[in-house]
Amino acid sequence: MQMIFQKDLEEVMKADILFMILDGRVPDEGACVELGIAYANDKRCYGLKTDSRSVEKDLDLNPMISGCFVKLFENMDGDKLIEELEQYLADNEL
Repeated sequence: MQMIFQKDLEEVMKADILFMILDGRVPDEGACVELGIAYANDKRCYGLKTDSRSVEKDLDLNPMISGCFVKLFENMDGDKLIEELEQYLADNEL
């Protein structure tokens, strides 16, 4: 197991950005660890949430997770999400 963690850590450290998919009932535990590592090492972190399961139950993202993101994209409509991403990329550098 330590070998898997070490390889994952090395890959996160090589990355310029981290883009985390937050779909599912709760965020993936491993992805949360990667997010923490990336954030602690001044990587730009972005989130994408298109799943309404937690929204329907009136649950928000934990602020310890959402606070790491430069930008959190939350859109349940695929076409509008693409427009939002395109607009963000036109106005900002990743």
